[in-house]
Amino acid sequence: METKKIIRRLLEKVKHGMKLYNKASKANAVEIMEAELSEMENIFGLLVLGSFVGFPSPPMQITLDLLPDMEKHFILMLNKVDTAEEPISDLLSTFDIM
Repeated sequence: METKKIIRRLLEKVKHGMKLYNKASKANAVEIMEAELSEMENIFGLLVLGSFVGFPSPPMQITLDLLPDMEKHFILMLNKVDTAEEPISDLLSTFDIM
């Protein structure tokens, strides 16, 4: 009888711990996905507008076709140039440490 109570309490504590873990992971999931999306946009911008920094660029027709949609990416690249001197601060803002 006593062992059943101990096992039941242990299972309740494990269940409670799993609920806490689930809440914590859901809270951070959106922020992590937004950071990933931001980095993917930066990579896409570098692939299309890479000629500004010395990367081989795609054919000119593709670049010109994508240029109206690239305004946001172009601004992102210019912002990255501003934070290029301080990569640690960019990393810390991603993880929301401070």
